[in-house]
Parts: sequence; C-alpha cells; structure tokens
Amino acid sequence: MSGRVLQLLIVPFDVERRDTPMARGPAGLMARGFQDRLQDRGWEVHLEEAEIPEGLGKLATVVAVGRWIAQAVETARARERLPLVLSGGCLSSVGALAGLQRLGSGLAVSWIDAHGDFNTPETTRTGYWDGMALATVCGLSLPEAREGIGLRPLELDRVVHLAGRDFDPLEIESARRLGLTCIPPDRMGTAESLQRLLRFAEDRRLYLHVDVDGLDPGDAPAAGYPVPGGPSLENVLRSLAVLPAPAAMTFSALGFDRVDEEEAARTVETCARLVGIP
Repeated sequence: MSGRVLQLLIVPFDVERRDTPMARGPAGLMARGFQDRLQDRGWEVHLEEAEIPEGLGKLATVVAVGRWIAQAVETARARERLPLVLSGGCLSSVGALAGLQRLGSGLAVSWIDAHGDFNTPETTRTGYWDGMALATVCGLSLPEAREGIGLRPLELDRVVHLAGRDFDPLEIESARRLGLTCIPPDRMGTAESLQRLLRFAEDRRLYLHVDVDGLDPGDAPAAGYPVPGGPSLENVLRSLAVLPAPAAMTFSALGFDRVDEEEAARTVETCARLVGIP
C-alpha cells in the first residue's frame, strides 16, 4: 500500500442500536478533532459513513452493517488505503475480517479489550451480542450473523487477546479449554510476550481490533465500559510495534457521555497515536 492514506469508516451502531453512548462514540471522536490529529500526523484522510435501513430487526441489522463494512474494507484496500472502522461495538470485527478475507487467506487477529468477548449464548450472563464478538470471529458463536456477513471462521492459533482483565467465569474456562492465547496487562511489553506476538503473526496479514476499554482509563477515559488496571499506552505501542503494519483496524466502544473535555481530548490523542503502528 503506497503512501499514508486512511479510509475512515464510520459505523454508528452498538449491535443493532443507534441510540446508545457507544453508538454515538464515532461521532464523538470525529467532533473532537480526530481527523485533524490524523492529518497532523501525516495521513491523508477519506470519510465514509454506513447507511443502513431502519426497522430491519436485530439479526438483519447486524448482517447489513457487517456486509457494509466488508465491502468498504475491500474497496479501501483496492484503493491502497488503510481502512479504519470507527464503531459502536466489537461485532464490527466480523465485517472487517470478512472484507479482508475477500482479498485472500492468511489473517492474524490482535484483539485488545478489557473484556473477553469470548462468550456464547450458553455462557453469557447478559445476552449481549457484542460480548460474543471474538467467539463469533472464531466460529464459536452467532453462526447466523457470521454466515450472513460471509466470514469464514479464523483458527484460534492466529488470534491473540491482549489486555484482558474482566472475563466472565465461563469465558475463562472456554479460553483455557480451547487454547486461546491471552496476554494480560501485566505481561504486555515483556520480552516473552513480544516473542509470542512475533510468532503468531508471522507471514500473515494483521487485523488490529481495539476496544478502547482495553487501555488504561488514564490514557483513554472515554470508554463505554472502562475497567481499571489496563496497560499504559506506551506498553500497548511497544507490543504493537513488533507486529506487521495492520491491513485493517477497528476502534470500538468509545463513550464520551461521562467525560469532560480534557478527558475526551486525551482519548482522541491516544487513538491518533495508535493509528499506523508500527
């Protein structure tokens, strides 16, 4: 991909809803100068927003959003642009990966999130579909959504979960039983974890998924579900620097409703620094 050209894909949905703080997160990020910060860092920025019909129902909306993302990611890559999805929730990952799969196999997923997102309908305590996003990517949950969007399940040995610290009990059991690689906050940036990251992404195109609550709330206060004890931005950047440049990225689950302007600005700066690593 030539130059530093970015395609921002605005997806104002939290699962199927448009009226939650996280669904408003992408607009909040843009309203606080995110595009300007990217341009200050040398990016040429193009914008596109998802237009999805109203009244489709939950599954149909999720599938329509995912298909839109898949097509937009595929088109951006064909234009030699880095697609960056700004979404209310983590299910946007299904569409982003489906778009990359259209361009060939051989993907690796680096998933930054305080939560596991590894639930299934049988293990979830809340029934929240976004908490099943990573399991869906791996073919373990929500098959109707995954198949409707057109994603082939990814192998677990090409997925690494970073910064997790708020897993449900049955998620922990599933992750251990199935062998999901998880690097908790206190191991990020260590020589051992960096070596593991190098091996997992070898000879693969990288998809980088960032739920902003994965970071320490001091660096990204404007998170929908902030969780204390996250890694510092510097440790996250150190970890990502050993990986290949991402073929696509997602920022999800921003929430600006309960932060002041200084905290919002800190979050915007953190997001801008994460783009284009390494």
